[in-house]
Amino acid sequence: MSTNLSTDDIKRLANLARLSVPEAEMESVGKDIAKILGFVDTIQSVQLGGSDQVAVAGDETNIFREDAVQPLQPAYDLIEAAPLHQDHFVKVPKVIE
Repeated sequence: MSTNLSTDDIKRLANLARLSVPEAEMESVGKDIAKILGFVDTIQSVQLGGSDQVAVAGDETNIFREDAVQPLQPAYDLIEAAPLHQDHFVKVPKVIE
């Protein structure tokens, strides 16, 4: 599939995606979009053997469990279980300087 996107098409797509595309990169972005659309076209042409369902390997039973109300563990037990803790707080490494 050869898709030729105009500069207006690329600007419209960039606007929809909330992207800023410099004028100098319009041609390159257009080629990239054309490659993506070609890949999507290739994927859509794959025959699934007449089935709309996608088979997943393994057990096909429902793996969801029933919701069960369970008591909450006291907060101090959770804090004590943390690798680093002090008083009633979990200590974490400083990430902002």
